[in-house]
Amino acid sequence: MKISLRNKARIRAGRRCEYCRFSEVDLPYHSFHLEHIIARKHGGTDEDENRCWSCQHCNLAKSSNLSGRDPTTGNVVELFHPRRQQWQRHFRFNGPYIEGRTQCGRATLAVLNINAPHRIELRADLIAVGKWPPR
Repeated sequence: MKISLRNKARIRAGRRCEYCRFSEVDLPYHSFHLEHIIARKHGGTDEDENRCWSCQHCNLAKSSNLSGRDPTTGNVVELFHPRRQQWQRHFRFNGPYIEGRTQCGRATLAVLNINAPHRIELRADLIAVGKWPPR
């Protein structure tokens, strides 16, 4: 992977995971990945439009998934697409939790396990020192 492609995505994302919004500073011992939003095995390309900056947790949890089940409605819906959708439309901060505003948001939270206990705990610690939510 060309370093210039990684740096472009990293800067565009403000050095934050485009799914959970943790920054590289919040997760200093975890690598961030230049992720295919739509996996190549599903016809995704290597173009910039199909790449996003993702923390290791979100990238590994998402894997090649394109959809998930909304835990509220039970509907199967497409996951959040950082290049085509606005984060604020699908998610909101509620203390240390990230809540889904839409079926897409709720399904993405579930598939990526964004509110795993250790992640809630880290966000609570960041709140305590005035570093969460991101600005």
